[in-house]
Amino acid sequence: MKNGISLQQILSECALDNRLAVLGLMNEVPVSVADVRRALIKAGAEKSFATVKRYLDSLKKIGLVDEKAGRYRLTNLGFYISRSFQDIAQNISAINTRVEPLNRVSISYLPKRFIHGLKLLNSARFIKDPFSLITELLMRIQQAEESIDMLADRPSYQFFELVGNKVLQGVQYRGICSTGYAEVRQKYAAQFVSSHGLSGARLRSFRENFRMKEHPEVLMHAIVVDSRIAGINFPYRGGGSNLDSGFMSGEPEFVEWVGEIINYFWDRGTFLEF
Repeated sequence: MKNGISLQQILSECALDNRLAVLGLMNEVPVSVADVRRALIKAGAEKSFATVKRYLDSLKKIGLVDEKAGRYRLTNLGFYISRSFQDIAQNISAINTRVEPLNRVSISYLPKRFIHGLKLLNSARFIKDPFSLITELLMRIQQAEESIDMLADRPSYQFFELVGNKVLQGVQYRGICSTGYAEVRQKYAAQFVSSHGLSGARLRSFRENFRMKEHPEVLMHAIVVDSRIAGINFPYRGGGSNLDSGFMSGEPEFVEWVGEIINYFWDRGTFLEF
């Protein structure tokens, strides 16, 4: 990093004893060496006053902490590094906890900005067989009262029947599919319209509430129902859609994370007419 502290320097410093602990105990409010020492002791790391001051001065030297009149606080860089390492630690925990299911799939397809959310898999229920996964998805769709947002590559007419009937009952649907399956989706949607004799105002209403887009890179699957429950899974390593297992949770943060992923593809997709 030109004219500044390099990533290597930051990693080397943070790898030293208790540096991450000190960063995690601090914020942008100035604290004394004694304040930090008491917090470390409370966290189970009893260190002398001189040792804690050495920690803080070392962090100050590389720009993660600043000091004025004997009081220390995180710099903007220090705040960013501290929060980033907290995310990394939580993501490592999630990956270690879910080693078996995650080793079979690829997370590289997940847009980079959403990698931080892997930690939320710890709060989700892992559904480990295709029958249970499909049963769960169908049940959630049948229970929808307001909206269904879905990211998926593979179409099926049975799915269109289920979702289409929910739309006729007043539920709003947004679906994003891979470009390779766009024509099939359009065909199924047109077939549903024809089989239900939709025309005039009913057809216009249906088209307003049954919206589809295509995106060239849809491999993973994600669903949010009524902003109350969400599910996600990832493609297999080496490519290939995964409908064998997935994660589901009603935790608000998890639902929000999955919703943001769906919105990412939706905002970059192209509308499909039918």
